[in-house]
Amino acid sequence: MKTPKQKKPKKVAVFIKLNELNEEEISNRIQKKYSDKMEHIKSKFEDSLNGYIGMIKGKKAGNKPPEKESINDFLRGQLGYSPFTISGAKIGLISQEVLDIKKTLKYDQYKNLLTYDHVFGCLGSAHCAIDVFTKRDYDVDYMVNEWFPKNLYRWMVVQVTKIEHGTITSNTNKLTESENPNYQLEYNFKRKLEHYKGISDIGFLVKE
Repeated sequence: MKTPKQKKPKKVAVFIKLNELNEEEISNRIQKKYSDKMEHIKSKFEDSLNGYIGMIKGKKAGNKPPEKESINDFLRGQLGYSPFTISGAKIGLISQEVLDIKKTLKYDQYKNLLTYDHVFGCLGSAHCAIDVFTKRDYDVDYMVNEWFPKNLYRWMVVQVTKIEHGTITSNTNKLTESENPNYQLEYNFKRKLEHYKGISDIGFLVKE
């Protein structure tokens, strides 16, 4: 008589709190998640860089330089959003509050209560990219094939409630409302997840 096969115990999803970001680990997660789309994503990033070069050439050719607001709109839309679309790079990062809501409400009840926050900010990430791009003398190949794969984490998003998003925005505005914001200071602030103080823990669901 055959011994009946024992059923494997179901894996339980455990919430692992994120205290500080590991850029390499996050970039690897994004690379794995979007592996089948990465060439297209890199192509969009390249198009955005070439678009920026077009703006710079127009300015050097004597054309009226674009207003600061127009430049920021371009950077936010083309470099901040474009590579992964406005939704950002989704790798399962979520707040505890969102998890609790999903456990107690149906999708139709909670779908309008949630949103995604770009952890490093669309404009801040775009300015960081352009800063490196300028220092590298507008080397598109370097940016697309070397810098971008190592900096994918800059496009990561976390799912939070809209109420939590208001708190995050308020925390971030302390650094970004200046006429000349310090993007390196903003990066250091966000890397330590300082802008998520005052909301529920954020982290990943891991099956064990």
